[in-house]
Amino acid sequence: MRRGDQDADNADDVQRALARLRAAERDRRAAIEDLIRLGVVRSRVLVGDLGEQIAARYYGVELAPVFTPGYDLVDPRGRRVQVKTLRGTPSRPRTIIGEVKRPCDVVLAIRLDFDYTPTEALEMPVEVAEAYVGKNGTLSWTRALADDERVQRIPVHKLMGGL
Repeated sequence: MRRGDQDADNADDVQRALARLRAAERDRRAAIEDLIRLGVVRSRVLVGDLGEQIAARYYGVELAPVFTPGYDLVDPRGRRVQVKTLRGTPSRPRTIIGEVKRPCDVVLAIRLDFDYTPTEALEMPVEVAEAYVGKNGTLSWTRALADDERVQRIPVHKLMGGL
């Protein structure tokens, strides 16, 4: 095959890949609009809203009003739960959970895979979360945090019914 023919084939491959990417992005935007219409995405913060929906269904409760300061829901035990959701990519899992804000009693951190599938979750008393806040003022998903005996790991199969 001559160089010119190879370049033309490569250009065709690039155009096909870009067409697939454009179609996927249109489908993604349409799915997000459907989730907004269905009330799953309430604040237009997609990852955070999905995590809150997963948490509400996990606990079997309604969400607090959007942007309630310091918590996202009240669980059946009366605890105010702040939900933190991290979405990774195939090559880079996220570790920054974020800033913990009172008056929550519990922090529920949920990790989502790149395709929004829950992969793991940690539930902890706010005092435990605050003990692991770093110098930058944010909580990170570290091995020490996950292994702390005061932190409960939520099995993925229990989260899967969330969405």
